[in-house]
Amino acid sequence: MKTPRKKVISKPAKVRPMVPGAVAQERLTKTTIEMLRKFPFDQVTARELTKRAGLTLPTIARNFGSMAGLFSHVAEVLLENAIKRQSGLLTQTVIFDPDFILRSKLIAWLLAEGADPKIFKRDIFEQYSERFQTDIKTETQRTAFTFMQLMETLGQGFAIFSETMGLTRQQIADGLELVAEFRKRLPEIEHSLGWDKQK
Repeated sequence: MKTPRKKVISKPAKVRPMVPGAVAQERLTKTTIEMLRKFPFDQVTARELTKRAGLTLPTIARNFGSMAGLFSHVAEVLLENAIKRQSGLLTQTVIFDPDFILRSKLIAWLLAEGADPKIFKRDIFEQYSERFQTDIKTETQRTAFTFMQLMETLGQGFAIFSETMGLTRQQIADGLELVAEFRKRLPEIEHSLGWDKQK
């Protein structure tokens, strides 16, 4: 006589509740920044990131399109955070801001990995150039915009290469003093270039 087989009841798969988009984006952004601070950038993978954020793997694609889209968003958030902490808009001290430094290093690494530079282009300059123009009392947005671009380029170079330069604290202070003096004289420089007449 055959023994009746026991009915095997399988446990239902654990289903994670759906996380609203805004919450998922915030979690992914925060977790990405935390991981970028602690680990080599190539260890910040989609699998590890979503695991640490308590999300499913498709959440990145759903909210940012790809890891490149997520990194682009993170770079924007880091720059906004750095600017918010400045006493004046885009002062020369921004180059020491940890978020500005992390952003610069992240972008440099991603470009070396083959990322399209266009994904990092944001309207940050257009967004702040009018306010900056008022702050430094120049006649045109052209001057403000150009100075802001120079400051970001200088800052990114410093963030990426400062460790290889072996600069002393005094040399860094001298550089910042020179930039501050240049900033004060922007209206005069703008006039000597004739840009104030090209409104």
